[in-house]
Amino acid sequence: MARNNREITVDVEVNVESAIKGLKALQREAKETSRVLRELEAQIDRVNDGDSQ
Repeated sequence: MARNNREITVDVEVNVESAIKGLKALQREAKETSRVLRELEAQIDRVNDGDSQ
């Protein structure tokens, strides 16, 4: 039985500009959240160290 091989070529253009902007904004917020959490952890450590003295 003969097989018919057919090729289809499809060009797709996608505008991902808004998605990239959103991901960059999310990354900025995640970095800021991490920074604030590190500061909080440092303050908690200072308070705990003060309690043990």
